[in-house]
Amino acid sequence: MNVSTGQAPPSRLKLKYLQVVAVLDETHSLAKAADHLNLTRAALSKTLAGLEALLGVKLYERTASGVVPTAFGRTLARHARLILGNLRSAEDELRDLMNEHRQSLAVGALFVAMPQLLPQAIALIAQSDPRCVITVRESGSFGLASGLHDGSFDLVVGRLVPEYFRTAVNLEPLFDEELLVICRNGHPLARAPTLTWREAAKYPWMLPPKESPISHAIQSQFLADGVQGPAVIVEAFSIPLALGMLQSCDAMTVLPSRLARALRDKGEVSILSLRSPRLPAPMGVAWRKDSPLSPLASAFIAALKTCAGEPA
Repeated sequence: MNVSTGQAPPSRLKLKYLQVVAVLDETHSLAKAADHLNLTRAALSKTLAGLEALLGVKLYERTASGVVPTAFGRTLARHARLILGNLRSAEDELRDLMNEHRQSLAVGALFVAMPQLLPQAIALIAQSDPRCVITVRESGSFGLASGLHDGSFDLVVGRLVPEYFRTAVNLEPLFDEELLVICRNGHPLARAPTLTWREAAKYPWMLPPKESPISHAIQSQFLADGVQGPAVIVEAFSIPLALGMLQSCDAMTVLPSRLARALRDKGEVSILSLRSPRLPAPMGVAWRKDSPLSPLASAFIAALKTCAGEPA
């Protein structure tokens, strides 16, 4: 007869096992993982073999080019990253509580949220909750989703592209906007009443990397106008670099409409008369469903909504 006490049996997975799996998932190399963990390769191999014996499954296939995770290895690595991320967050919060009882929040943000939306929201939080620590890290859409899932971020602010996020995530849209093409004041095309993408392709462009939704949208505009795209393309997630290129040559770039109009109103750029597509997903904020929001996180989401409702 089995008698249940209502308590889950203790886990056989030790913290060292989770650290090994997380590092191997990043490096795919026993040698690199051993260096990172300050272990000998033999000690790491022994630990990994012990873990596989404990679980009764093979976690990695050893190949000439490194270690390749099996389906079991990928699943365990995903949970290991999340658990270790939660532990780091717990340590940070405890340290902040000991340091004058401050709350902490880790935010991941898309680069286009950095000049306007994030500073505005942080300014509101600073007024209402001055004793807090907000850590902001910039990343692309895929990196934001990955960081949210593995516990690196408490919240992410960016394009809510559905395929990047799993169902275990809350997605809160903030606003929709279109893309606008900008250039320096005095650019040869700045005062043209009408333009085609074929004409714009004759000039250098700065675009986000190919995997970005923005890059996909712009490349489709060139193709629709019968051209492959600009001869010169610089790929980067950097507004300062983009603005620097615009001032240094006749380059063009695209920005979301709220930011582009704000820069135009300051006299820093001109907006070209190119018909541009709407962005493929709204700007929004996301957080994990399995992670209750802290009071600071809830206040930050409220601040984002307030700032998103203000005209650019």
